[in-house]
Amino acid sequence: MKKITILIYILGLTLNAQNSNLIEKQKTTINPKDQIEINIAIGSKNQDLQNYFDFEKIGLFNFTINGNSVKDKAFILKLKEFENGNLKDVYTLFDESKNKYFRTDSTSMSLKIFTKIDQENLKIWIRGKSFGSKHSYFKLQEKNKSRYIVKDFIGGRNPLIKDVLKPFYLLAVITPYITESGAGQYCKVAYSDIEPEQFGKEFNIPHYFLVEMEFIE
Repeated sequence: MKKITILIYILGLTLNAQNSNLIEKQKTTINPKDQIEINIAIGSKNQDLQNYFDFEKIGLFNFTINGNSVKDKAFILKLKEFENGNLKDVYTLFDESKNKYFRTDSTSMSLKIFTKIDQENLKIWIRGKSFGSKHSYFKLQEKNKSRYIVKDFIGGRNPLIKDVLKPFYLLAVITPYITESGAGQYCKVAYSDIEPEQFGKEFNIPHYFLVEMEFIE
């Protein structure tokens, strides 16, 4: 199991164009009280259970989100499907934003995202402290379904600066980027500086999914 931490702040990026070919991302003044810390733990500590997960191509992603700005927020989880470089569809994985019961009642929240890739479908299930989502199934298009894997957006990256009230991505379900030598690469895609919406065009990935989270006041 690996644990990786990123910080997501309330304030957004300040863009400063230095020349026609370079744009630097500069941090604005950050109030430490407004920062949100996201931790991810991947897989199970139980080795036998993890072996079973590996055999069945089940992914377990444990997210913990901490910070004052988490309290009294609703949240929505969606899945975006991309085909041939374009957004094909958007599916709701979990949305109880109009139900006060599901608003966060403290400065910390956690959720687990289970994924499974079989011969035909991507299966996703969301499990929170006091809720479970419906089981959602999405058709896989590639002939070789084993080429699809699930990658998080946290590991191997520098801290992200985001507006917490804007949607952000947690996971990508992708096929590999094929290099000129014929090798397939996944981390080069998920941990790149390319906007996830551009993966299809930038890395010639014909079909993929993105799991998106959004906090609501």
